This record gives sequence, C-alpha cells and structure tokens, in this order.
Amino acid sequence: MNADAVRDGDAPGIDPIKDDEFAASGGLEGGRVHLHFWGNADLRVKDRLDAFLRQADKQSVEAAVQEVVVDFRRLDFMNSSCLKALVTWLGKVQERPIAEQYQVVFLKAPAAHWQARSLHALVTFAPSMIRVE
Repeated sequence: MNADAVRDGDAPGIDPIKDDEFAASGGLEGGRVHLHFWGNADLRVKDRLDAFLRQADKQSVEAAVQEVVVDFRRLDFMNSSCLKALVTWLGKVQERPIAEQYQVVFLKAPAAHWQARSLHALVTFAPSMIRVE
C-alpha cells in the first residue's frame, strides 16, 4: 500500500501530507472533520504535521464541528516529536472558550500496542475532550 491510498477527499484549507513513508489527509465528512493517518510519522514530517493540525483545527472551528475523528488505524508508528504535535493541538483546543471546543475521537488499530499506550497518555491530558475507540 502506498501514500496515494489515503483518502482523496481532502477539504479545502487542509493541505494533505503525502510522501513515501507517511501520509495525512483531512476533510469535512458528515458534519465532522475526519483526519486520516498512514505510515510512519517521524521527525522528518514534524513541521508538516504541525501545519496540518493547525489547518485542521482552523477548519474545525470555522465549521463549528462538535467532533474531530482522528483515524490512526493505518498508522504504523509515531515518534515522540509528532506525539508532541498532537499535545500542542489538543492544548490549543482545550484553552479556548467552551463554545469553540470540540471532542476528539481517536480510532486505533487493535494490534498496535504503542497506540494504546500513547493514546492513553493523551486521554489523561484531556479526559473530558478525548475518546479512544
């Protein structure tokens, strides 16, 4: 499977990330913003991931969505620098007035034990805002 297998329904305002080892796409689907990740997120893509998450956040606020779904089911690995990018994004959402906040749902791959551990840490950071399925 290659990075082109990531959804093509990218929303205006969220620039996809596509290369040989990592891809991320996002879009408004059914009243929610959906973010899809594929491959290995490492230091090499950190700056692009930061920009991607800023754009996804901006679109989520502008569309006044109640929920953002983050699909990690095809993500093989994410290093600590990229996990920190998620923490920064979630912190920004959490600092806003309640009316501008949204829930974040992470979809994890059952066999990826690193995801369970990492996502558990994110839930403890913002338990009322984050859910893992």
